[in-house]
Amino acid sequence: MTDPARLAAVIGQDALCRLLARIVARGKLPHAVLLEGTPGCGRRTVARALAAALLCRQPAAGDACGTCASCVQVGQGTHPDLLLFPAEGEDVAVDKELTEAVRDLVESRAYESPLLGGGRVFVIPDIERLQRNQATAANSLLKVLEEPPPSTWFILTTAFASGVLRTIRSRAQLYRLQPLIAGDVERILMRGGVPAPIAARRATASEGSHRGLWDDDLPEVPLAGLISLLRDGWSTTTLADLVSALPTREREDGRTVASEQRRICRLWLAALQQSLRRDLLGTEARVAADGIERVQQALRDLQRNLQPRLVLEALALPRS
Repeated sequence: MTDPARLAAVIGQDALCRLLARIVARGKLPHAVLLEGTPGCGRRTVARALAAALLCRQPAAGDACGTCASCVQVGQGTHPDLLLFPAEGEDVAVDKELTEAVRDLVESRAYESPLLGGGRVFVIPDIERLQRNQATAANSLLKVLEEPPPSTWFILTTAFASGVLRTIRSRAQLYRLQPLIAGDVERILMRGGVPAPIAARRATASEGSHRGLWDDDLPEVPLAGLISLLRDGWSTTTLADLVSALPTREREDGRTVASEQRRICRLWLAALQQSLRRDLLGTEARVAADGIERVQQALRDLQRNLQPRLVLEALALPRS
């Protein structure tokens, strides 16, 4: 999927993108920006669209035109003045690669003249990873943030601003992205080529993001069984059907059976929660609210690495 190279084209973050466009139009964007949001909510999409607005040759109202040579290059990831650092999960040695890039590239290339003359933008995702590495990389970045070169911007992203080194966080303007609603996730999946019926079904399993919803072999959510388990209570047959629908093979990307089962179970629970929320305004609002609390407890249990089977069994038990 190619990210849209315009702030106006970003799905699900309208208010933030309008704000950023106004700031860019006034020439008031800080040299360091920190975008905080749930993975999969559009952090990197917003970062690239913001970079396009800063590098566009024909900007309008603080946004990129989307058609000039600069915008096309940003959309393709080939703009010579846009440095996109690897995101978490893109490379097995990503932490090492990020550290070396920050130390070797930022320190040297940040002070070079832009090749196309408009400016230079560094996009560094998951900046909290520097917390786990040696201080040399962070110090290199801090040095540039303290004395930023003219027409140079650093767009940093993070899942939790609190996890970013305080010295870096204090030198960047924080902007927060909102979790995506199911309708936005559906539109994003369709934009990426997922057929409409499949995108609609997968969107029900979203947890405020599109992360984990792109796999071609993503199993269908057994929503009827989950609802039956939650509302009708313990059923050996229903439990057996649900457990048998969980993955039983290790993925080609190396993900273990246990982690894949937890991932799929988490998607199931997210879809169940979405379904229950639709009932909050109806006559079954109290029942739906109770169910949502139980689903949230199940999600917390998964986060603690409990076996999906045990989580599903607990879901069938009413709260005391």
